[in-house]
Amino acid sequence: MSETAVAGATLEAGSADAAASPRGVLEVNDVVVQFDTDGGRITAVDGVSMHLATGETLGLVGESGCGKSTLARAIMQLVPMQQGSVRLEDTDLGTLSRRELRRMRHRIQMVFQDPRGSLDPRMSVSSLIGEPLRVHGIGDRAGRARSVAEAMELVGLPEAVADRLPSELSGGQQQRVGIARSIVTAPAVLVCDEPVSALDVSIQAQIINVLDELRDELDLAMLFIAHDLSVVRHLSDRVAVMYLGQIVETGTASEVFTEPRHPYTQGLITSVPRADAESAARLQTARRLVLGELPSLLDPPSGCRYRTRCPYATDECAATEPPPEAVDHAGGLHWVRCHHWRGIAAGSAPQPSSNSQEQAP
Repeated sequence: MSETAVAGATLEAGSADAAASPRGVLEVNDVVVQFDTDGGRITAVDGVSMHLATGETLGLVGESGCGKSTLARAIMQLVPMQQGSVRLEDTDLGTLSRRELRRMRHRIQMVFQDPRGSLDPRMSVSSLIGEPLRVHGIGDRAGRARSVAEAMELVGLPEAVADRLPSELSGGQQQRVGIARSIVTAPAVLVCDEPVSALDVSIQAQIINVLDELRDELDLAMLFIAHDLSVVRHLSDRVAVMYLGQIVETGTASEVFTEPRHPYTQGLITSVPRADAESAARLQTARRLVLGELPSLLDPPSGCRYRTRCPYATDECAATEPPPEAVDHAGGLHWVRCHHWRGIAAGSAPQPSSNSQEQAP
C-alpha cells in the first residue's frame, strides 16, 4: 500500500478510511512537481494529497520555500505536474486540452499575493472585474454589468470606484478588486495565495473578514495559504502544515493549534509573538524545536525531511521516512508524519546526545 501525505480526512492512499471518506469538490492526489535548475532537479512538491468540501476552508502553512505556492499553481494547472492528479467536481484537470481547461477555469479561481501586480494598470475597476465574464462568454452586456455590481457590493467596493484605475486605489481596495474578479464567475473553489501578506496590518483584518463572509455567503471551498498562523486559525476549518514539499501534520484547526503533534508544528506555533509573561519561554522552545535553516531541495535529508532540524531525531529518522499516522483520539481527522510523536506527547521522546544538525543528510 502506498502512503501519501494528505491534508484531509486521511493520509494513507488506498486505506479503508480513504474509501469511506466523502468526495470533495476539489481532490488533489499524490501530486509531485519538479523543476530542473542549474544545480540539478528539485522536487518542490512531493506526493501531496488533499481534499476540499463545499463551504470549507483549508489553511496551508509552512516556511517560505516549503512548496505552498508551487502546490497552489499546480492545482490551478499553471505549472506542470510530474505525477498525481487534480480533480475539480469529478473532472481530472490534467487530462483536459487547453481549450477544455480554459472552459473549466471559471469554476476554480485564484487570489494572488500582490494585488497591484495582478491587476492590469490600464483597465478600470469595472473592466477588470468583468474581464473573466467576457473571457468565458458568461451573460450578455447587461447581465455582466449586474454581475460586476454585485461582486463589488459583496467585497465592499463603492460604486464610485468603478471607473477608476488600480493606481488610484489603496492596497486594500486593490485586493478587493482582485477578490471581486475571482468570485464574479461563481467559482466552486477559491485558491488564496498569501492574499493579505502584502497589505498593512490594519487592512489585513478587513480582507480576512471579506473572505470569511464570502465563504459563507457563496458556499465556497477555499484553500488559504499563509504564513501568519493567527490568520489561518481564525479563517480555517482544517489546517495542513507543509515542510520541504511534504505535509507533516493535518487536522482540524482546533486540534492542530491546541494539541500540535509534530515538532515542526509545535515550533511554528510557539514562535508566534505574544505580549505576555511567557513570551520569552515560548521563544526558547521555538528555537529548540526549529533548529538551523531550511535544507536545500537539491539535497533533501534522507528519511524524515525534518530530522536535520529536530531535537528528537534518531538513527531511525535518518534511515526511514516516517509513515503518516492517525492521532488516536481525533476521530480520524488529525494525522502526523513523525516516528516519535507519541513519545513527544507523553514526554518520553528519545533525547539523542548529538545535535541533530550535525547528522549527515
